[in-house]
Order: sequence, then C-alpha cells, then structure tokens
Amino acid sequence: MEVAIVMPVFNEETFLEQSLKSLVTQTYPIKELIIVNDGSTDNSLSIATNFAQQYSFISVISSNDDSQHAPGQKVIHAFERGFSALSCSWELICKFDADIVFPENYIESLVNAFSNDVNLGIYGGVLYVKNKGVYEFEAISLTTHVRGPVKAYRKSCFTAIGGLRPALGWDTLDELLAMYHNFKVQTDNNLVVKHMRPTGSMYEAPLAREKGKVFYALGYDLILGILASIKWAQNHSGNLSAVMGGFLGAWFNRSARLVSVNEAQFIRKYRWKMIYRRLTS
Repeated sequence: MEVAIVMPVFNEETFLEQSLKSLVTQTYPIKELIIVNDGSTDNSLSIATNFAQQYSFISVISSNDDSQHAPGQKVIHAFERGFSALSCSWELICKFDADIVFPENYIESLVNAFSNDVNLGIYGGVLYVKNKGVYEFEAISLTTHVRGPVKAYRKSCFTAIGGLRPALGWDTLDELLAMYHNFKVQTDNNLVVKHMRPTGSMYEAPLAREKGKVFYALGYDLILGILASIKWAQNHSGNLSAVMGGFLGAWFNRSARLVSVNEAQFIRKYRWKMIYRRLTS
C-alpha cells in the first residue's frame, strides 16, 4: 500500500529532528512526506529543508502567511495545504505531528492493519509521555480514540468523510463520520509512540467556551451537551462554567452545526449507546 504523510510544523525545532529521524528509518517505505512549515519563526524550516535535501520522498512547503491561529483550524489549514501539494498516488494518508517519535514499525503496522481489514477507515497507535523519567500512557482521552497527532486514513474513508474539518474537535468528528459511513476506527494499544511535548491539560475560559460550542456543532442534544461539558471539564481541568456557557450559548442561538441532520442523529444515537454501555458494564 502506498503511504503519504502530511506533517504541519509551527515552531517545532526542539522535536522536529527526532520526529523525522524516526520516520526516515521506518521498516516500510513512505511514498511521500510533505512538511508544511506554517509560519515558523524558529529553526524548523532549516531542519525540514535539511531532511528534504537528503531524502527524495520528503518535500517542504513554506509560507509566511501562516494559518489562522484559532484552535483546531490552524493545524488543519496547514494540513490542507500539504494535502493539496501531494504529487504521488496514495492509498493511506497520514496526518502526523512534529513532536512525535515513532517506533520503526509504525508505518508497517498501519499498512498491515488496513490490509487485513477492508472496513478499517481510521487507525493509529497510542501516545506515551515521559513522567519522572518513565514513559507512560497519556490518559487524556479514551483508549478507543485515535489521537490527532498520529492518524492514518484509508482513501475511501477520507473521501467519504469529506476530509478534515478546520474546527476545534476535528479529530472527534472525523471518527464519528467514519462510523456513520460504516468504517471502523481502531486504536492499537500495543503500538506506542513517544509524545515529546505532553498535551496541555489546563484550558482557560476562551478555549473552554469554544470547546462547549463544539459539542453543539457535533449535534449533541441538551442533556448530552451538558454531560459532555461536565466530563470534559473533569478530564482536562477545564473551566466548567465556560464550557457549559459555550454549549448553552450555541444551543439557544441555534448556531450552525458541523454535521447534517442525519449525521447529527447518528452521533446522538451513538453517544447515548456508549453512555448506556458504560453504565451497564
């Protein structure tokens, strides 16, 4: 299977070289890797260019007009620029972050997973972070959720979901839409990657409000949105009143959703099924 990777980069000089070294030594060949320098002001461009000069499958796109800095939008706008620049044919497209160190069999493992299951749409490993010198699971999400920094998509799935949406919550929406289109989403808990920069756990009020709006945009009903807001605030040490206010404000204003009526209905049904399963297990 032909594998293409798009890696958005914004001021990643501390980790970029380690990340790229882990990709150029993979046991399965990468067809094309596009690094999108998204307005970096550090040494990221120089590091990326150095790798592109050494490896023919790597290319660099650089722009001084960096993407919008709104949460969730910047990285996806950068990804879209890289995706549009792909020159190879591909069967699997990966969106990787530049602060990840991959095991040498990561690409081989995802190729095997997609080859063995024609219904598999989204796949990825699990992120571990260093804590007191020891790498341990970064437990900020369910183990069934494929984290945004390490996602791989089958071409038919990526096409069916309409690509990635430039919005906060894109890496939840893609999985829900994949399931809506009857694709499987799989996390391999034995495929460990090192997350060199732990995900921030403290969310200030403005970002928390935006997160609340996302729950409405995903099609949640009133009770689901309130429950999701409470759970998110607990898991992320977030501002509960802000996230709740964001959801309720979007609810009462009937803001635009990111999904169609049918997609929203599917998402609500799926979320309630998961809640029931946890309560009865």
